[in-house]
This record gives sequence, structure tokens and C-alpha cells, in this order.
Amino acid sequence: MTDWRTETAQERYGRLARELGGYFHPWQRTLSGPDPELTFDLLLSDLLTPQTRVLEAGCGHGPDAARFGPLAARWAAYDFAPELLELARRNAPHADFYLWNGKTDIPAELNGPFDFIVSRRGPTSVILRLPELAAPDARFLYVGPRLHVPQVPERLQAVGWEVLGEWRASVLAHAPTWADWQTRCEWMQEEARQSDWDAQAGAQGMPYREERYVVLARKLSP
Repeated sequence: MTDWRTETAQERYGRLARELGGYFHPWQRTLSGPDPELTFDLLLSDLLTPQTRVLEAGCGHGPDAARFGPLAARWAAYDFAPELLELARRNAPHADFYLWNGKTDIPAELNGPFDFIVSRRGPTSVILRLPELAAPDARFLYVGPRLHVPQVPERLQAVGWEVLGEWRASVLAHAPTWADWQTRCEWMQEEARQSDWDAQAGAQGMPYREERYVVLARKLSP
């Protein structure tokens, strides 16, 4: 079993691309309810128009570009993992993909501004670049891997954006094996205890909650 904690983030996501074929959970799981990211999907599809210029932060292997990109005027996306970008270009040939970490100078090829900046469990650092990337009436949509991602509203406030809505979802899930549970805990930077597994795991495996936080924001009017 790979110890994800010993790798850099770039190495981790490169490994996902090579071993799993994309940005997927590296453990098996079963959900006992709806996908907790459905709110993000619905908001994204509802807010897209044929005139919308989209920038996706942390695009992974391109599933959102492939699914939603044809609904927009332009879908540009970036990621810091070359292996994921290679997959994304194959999965969504109509979109534009760039190698960028969101922290250095913005690549000239990105050629904004953008009407809609989106991120599915991607880097929150993009929020600090909104003043440079966003059109005057732009929106920002994000889904994160926990019920609370405090740096998101904090950073939005810091760059002068207001939160239009927040949604939280928590769905019962199970990790079917001890190895899956260990991988999940390592990925989430939590401790996996054999004693917890022995006491709590049942026929479906170890129960836990898949949690998501969704936020929609816009730039404050002058």
C-alpha cells in the first residue's frame, strides 16, 4: 500500500493518473445516498450559457471539461500535474488546458477574463487570483472535501467577493476493507486505528461520512 503522506502533492496526483487513470479516490467505497457533489453539478449546469467563458482550477483528468465544456463558449482549465493534463486533453479535446500551479504568473495563453471560475476539490489559491482572472460580473463556484473549508470564505472576503450561497452535504459511506480504510485515512490526513476497524467495521466495511461544502460567490459591487 502506498503511503500518500510521503509524497508531494504533484507526485501524488501523478501517481493517481498513472495507476487509476485520473483524479479518483484511491480507495474503494460505497455510498448509501446521493452523490454529495450533485449540488455542485446542478449549479454548474444551471449557470452555464453558450456565451460563458469558463476557467476551471485543478481540472484533473478533465471530466468536467468533457461533460460541461460543450455548454460554454470557452472552457479553459489548468492543473499542476502533467500526467493529469495529458489525460484531460484526450478526454476533452474541445477545451484548452494549461500547466500552472495557480501561484506563479498567469500564463499569457489563458487570455481571460472569465465569466465563471469553477473548482471541484481543486486549489483554493485560485481565489486570490480572482481580481486578475474574473470579468466584472463573474461568478465563482467551488466544492470542497469537508463540511467546513474556512479558507474559502476568508479568501473570498479578502479579495472583495460576496458569498451568494453555501450548501453542505453529508452521505453515509463504507470503506469495504482495512486497506481501503487505511488509504482513505492517509488521504484525509487522519489516523487509521486497527482497534477502530475491529470495533466498528461491519459486513459493508467501515462506516464514515462523505462530506462536501459548496459555495457560490460573486464580486462585490463598487
